[in-house]
Amino acid sequence: MKSRTFTFKIFFSFCLVILFSVLVPSVYFLHNLREESIERTREAAQREVTFYQRYLQSELKKRSAKGKDLTELLRDFRSASDHRMTLVDESGTVLYDTFFSKAERELPSHIDREEIRGAFARGAGTSVRMSHAMRELFVYAALRLDSPEGQAFVVRVSAPLSSVESYAKARSRALLACAFIAFLLACGFAAFFSMRFRRSLRLMISSVENLATPGIRSGRISLRTLPGDEFAPLAGAVNSMAERMEVQVKHILAQKAQLDAVLNSIAEGVLVIDHDGRVRSVNASLIHLFPRTAHAEGLLPADVIPSDELQRSIDAVKNEMPDKPLKFDMDTESGRKLRVHVCPIVGEVKMLMAVAVFHDITDMSVLMEMRRDFVANVSHELRTPLTAIMGYAESLKRYVSEQRGLHFLEVIDRNSQYRATMVKDLLQLSSIENGAIPMNITAVPASMVLRGGTDLCRAAAENRKLEFRESLKGGDFSVKGDPEYLSRVMRNLLENACRYAPEGSIIVISAEAMPQQGVALFRVQDKGPGIPPELRLRVFERFFRVEKHRGGQISTGLGLSICKHIIERHGGRVYVGEGEGCEMCFTVPLA
Repeated sequence: MKSRTFTFKIFFSFCLVILFSVLVPSVYFLHNLREESIERTREAAQREVTFYQRYLQSELKKRSAKGKDLTELLRDFRSASDHRMTLVDESGTVLYDTFFSKAERELPSHIDREEIRGAFARGAGTSVRMSHAMRELFVYAALRLDSPEGQAFVVRVSAPLSSVESYAKARSRALLACAFIAFLLACGFAAFFSMRFRRSLRLMISSVENLATPGIRSGRISLRTLPGDEFAPLAGAVNSMAERMEVQVKHILAQKAQLDAVLNSIAEGVLVIDHDGRVRSVNASLIHLFPRTAHAEGLLPADVIPSDELQRSIDAVKNEMPDKPLKFDMDTESGRKLRVHVCPIVGEVKMLMAVAVFHDITDMSVLMEMRRDFVANVSHELRTPLTAIMGYAESLKRYVSEQRGLHFLEVIDRNSQYRATMVKDLLQLSSIENGAIPMNITAVPASMVLRGGTDLCRAAAENRKLEFRESLKGGDFSVKGDPEYLSRVMRNLLENACRYAPEGSIIVISAEAMPQQGVALFRVQDKGPGIPPELRLRVFERFFRVEKHRGGQISTGLGLSICKHIIERHGGRVYVGEGEGCEMCFTVPLA
């Protein structure tokens, strides 16, 4: 259905009210005018027929003296009016009619006429109907007339309504002309006020549309433009809202300018995505990395940044809204290496927007590669002389009998063994970081992972009278991993536990399947001094040691770093738990 404007509805409604107000009284007046004219004609006919009835009644008493009948009396007594007079006997036969003579026309019986029946029955009768003989509308008035001989007659007077109709039509035309002129004038006034009201509304609408436009008088409604005082509260409310919105807009613009300044001062590229997954804003650093993002507002990220992983990450944070940012690495067309963090900004029930931060790690990657190569080369070069030192120290022990010389050789051998272990761990860590060592990922029973670690550390536990207590919650299950490397992780964690757990205590080793997260959780818990909370994130760094907090035992500081890289190669993570003593945890995917 086609919509109509409010002013059109007002104008149309006003016209309908005016038309109804003019038409109804006019019709009512015309109807009353006609009824009043008919009633006056009926009264005139009744007066005239009464006069005839009285005259004939008096003449009937003298009829024997004059010797004339009723028809002759009526012929002698002709009215000057244009009314028709008719005399009818008891059988309905027309004895006399002023408009027709018997010689001219034989009139039918009038016994069925309404006024005739009423006159014979009640003495008087009236009606308004069409005359069969004259083909014209008449008002009839009839009275009964009784002769001295007992014979009954009816004398009737018929008054034509042609004059009444002509008068009513003339009055109707005049009245309708006046009503039409009044209607036109009223419509003109209605159109004038409607257009004025429409102009006022347009001014109000224009003022409201300019509410968010910065300016001193933007969004203000002048009281002179209002169509009536009833709109003054609305104008006041709009003006008050305009003032508040002007302050808010200035505040928002200031915040936006500050945000743009902050974003453009950041060395990392920043991409802001709205809740529909489209680009909302970018900073100068991202434009430097990807020039096509300069005009990317409203586009999908994949349209300006050639990375399927970026689009998948944005879709993932949009649909899943993870608690932690998603992270991945990508290479640009110019050869730069980037690390991208995608973080959702979540409202009450849905994602409001997401932020992707692009870190340029090209230089860091080169340095890390150089460091890995340097460590691998140095470790490889150190292995041969350390092996020679350990061999010669062991050989010299056979030829030295002096106690002081044996002590010196023992120190040389012990430190050489320590350095050889460190070189071995460094080479192993470098190989894992570089991906040089392939991993055979298969379905491994969790019980095998637990036994692989406990079997390798059984001797160390027995030396310190430690007890291993294994726990498989919910029964045995399988995980995805390399059995050799998972056993190595378990062995490293158990070696640390054996090194720092109190002598004669229990070390609890447990595994638990977590189907909702799709991972298995492994724990190694001892009752040692534990790791301070402020150091729990650093224990997985290479060469970092916390022996001064945990009892003075010596280690290379590479075991937990090796565990971290092995678990990350499996798609899991390793961390320090919140359990009593020291609790080391790691996760791997379920098979």
